[in-house]
Amino acid sequence: MAKSKRGDKRSKRIVYVPFATLAVVLVLLIGLQSLHNASSAPSAWTKPVKVSSKDYAPPKEVDVYFISWYGCPFGATESWPLYLALEHFGKVQAEPHYALRTGGLVFGLPLPGLLFQNFTPNSTLHFHFFYMYNQFLNATVNGTPISAGGAVRVGLDEIQASFPSWVYQLVYEYQLHKTYVTGLNGTLVPVIYKGAIPHLVTTLIVTGPKGTWIMLGYPYFFTPDQLFQVSMNSTALFNQIQQGQVPQVLQNASQQILNLIEEAS
Repeated sequence: MAKSKRGDKRSKRIVYVPFATLAVVLVLLIGLQSLHNASSAPSAWTKPVKVSSKDYAPPKEVDVYFISWYGCPFGATESWPLYLALEHFGKVQAEPHYALRTGGLVFGLPLPGLLFQNFTPNSTLHFHFFYMYNQFLNATVNGTPISAGGAVRVGLDEIQASFPSWVYQLVYEYQLHKTYVTGLNGTLVPVIYKGAIPHLVTTLIVTGPKGTWIMLGYPYFFTPDQLFQVSMNSTALFNQIQQGQVPQVLQNASQQILNLIEEAS
């Protein structure tokens, strides 16, 4: 009888093994499916994505939000066509600038850009801008130090304090959960891990009567390499633009932003 009991125990353990294996497989499949769903969703990385049919702007208006930081090569690149597009809707005040934390992205050289200062509309479009970090991701623009690994939290807190809750929610969802890129180790990671220091990346949001769009990084139709081919001197390029001598590649890029604004109107 004792021998029979040992046999019963052994048979029970054998029965449990397939169920344990099945549980592990199911967990792995669920995890992989979640990653697949996140990474295969429409990516807002360098391309505008319509994220809602809801209009967050006041009635019959369009709101454009630009969130960046002083050292961002994406923000510097996008600032030029965005400036040209906004000139159609009001008076834009900006100053020449260089993004210094470009790393090896653009030959390790300072990237010319514009820092927005003010916007006075003469239309139904309103422009809102905000800079989260300094040149080197170690402080806010007003000099408050950022501890190691704290840039994402600081950026989120800054946005939450400066903008409506829906802006914060979109930035949180699309940067931490819904936009995946190839990270430094070659695997898919949320966009906040694209660089060596996790941080929020440049964000453009357009909302109006026909819905809401978001885009992260510089626009796919105008890259830092193309900007360097136009000019490596931000002051000279800014003066050239103000004199009405706009390079064709910049005109084309600004038209794409104008198309996005029209789509939301």
